[in-house]
Amino acid sequence: MDHFDQIVVGGGLAGSVLVYQLTQQGQHVCWIHTGQEKSSTVVAAGLINPLVFRYLTSVWKANKLLPEAVNFYQSIEEISQRSFLHPITIAKVFGDQDEALWRQKMKKPEITQWIDSIGKVPDNDLLIQPFGAGFVQGYWLDTVVFLEEINKIVADKVVTLSDRFYLDDLHLMSDGVTYKNRFHANKIIFCEGWQAVINPFFNFVPFRPVKGELLTIIIENLNSNYLLVKDVFLLPLGKNIFRLGSTYDWDDLSDEPTEKARAHLLDKLYSFLKVKVEVIDHQAGVRPAIADRRSVAGLHPDYPQLAIFNGLGARGVMIAPWLGKQFVEHLLFQKSLDEKIDLNRVVKK
Repeated sequence: MDHFDQIVVGGGLAGSVLVYQLTQQGQHVCWIHTGQEKSSTVVAAGLINPLVFRYLTSVWKANKLLPEAVNFYQSIEEISQRSFLHPITIAKVFGDQDEALWRQKMKKPEITQWIDSIGKVPDNDLLIQPFGAGFVQGYWLDTVVFLEEINKIVADKVVTLSDRFYLDDLHLMSDGVTYKNRFHANKIIFCEGWQAVINPFFNFVPFRPVKGELLTIIIENLNSNYLLVKDVFLLPLGKNIFRLGSTYDWDDLSDEPTEKARAHLLDKLYSFLKVKVEVIDHQAGVRPAIADRRSVAGLHPDYPQLAIFNGLGARGVMIAPWLGKQFVEHLLFQKSLDEKIDLNRVVKK
C-alpha cells in the first residue's frame, strides 16, 4: 500500500492551490481529480477587484488577500516562465447615483486607497457614459493557463490519480484513511467545489452553489484596455476578443449554457455600449458558494482524518492563496484559522 501525508480530492482552483502549497512544505500528496474541464475555475473570469461595487465597500480582508494573491501568482509565473496574471484598470461605468456615492465614500481611507480617479473612459466613442466612471486598479488571472502550469510544476512531486473519487472506496482508520485499498494517508482533504453538497461527511455545511455563465465575443471596432463594469463586466482579451459575464442562477445547477443567460448578458451589454458583437463561445459553471459568503476550511469535528477546503465563490482567485496558507499552517503546525473561514463556525453545537 502506498503511504501519503495527504490525499487531496479536486482539481479546480482550491485543489490546485492547496496541492502546490502542501508540496512546498514537503508533504507527500496523492491528488485525485478528473481534470479541470468541468471545473468552475475554467469558466471563471479570474478577476481580482478589491472593492464591492454594489455598496462601494472594501472586500473582506482586501489588504491581506490582494497582495498575498499577487505574490503567489507572480511566483508561479516566475517558476513556469509563463504570464497569466495581468494588471488591468477597472472602469465602473456610473449610473445616475453612482458618482455621488463614490465621492462620499472616497472620504474614507479604506476606500480611497483602491480608487485611482473619477472621470470619463477615454478614447471610447462606443461607450454610453453620461455620468462618467470610477477607476480602480485590479488584475485578471488566466485560470486555464494557471491550472496548466500548476499541474506541470507538481507533476513530479505528487502521485496523481486521474479518476473520479468514489466515496464507497474510502475507509476511515485509527491512523488515517485508506482509499481503494491502495492508498493510505494521514488525512484526506475534500476540495470538490460545488459537488461537496453530496458529500455526506460535510452535509452540515450550508452550501448555496450558484451557476454562472460567460460569453466570449468579438467586437470589431472596440479597442479597449479597460475592464468595463456595469451590471455585467466586459474583459478585453486582446485582438478585439472580449469576455462578457456573469450571471447568477441558484436554481439551475447544470453546466449547460442557456439562451436565457446569453440574452441577459447581451441586453446588459447593449445598455452601455453601442456595438454589435459576434458570440464565439458560451460557457457555464457552478460556483461553490456558501450561505454566509465565506469560504470554509478545517478538520471534521468527529473525524479528524477528514478535512475540507472549499467555498471559494465568486472571489476565489483573490482568496485562494491566503486561504490555502491559513489552512496549511493549521493542518501542519496547529495554527488557529481565522474564525470567519473556520469550519467550526457552521458546526452545530
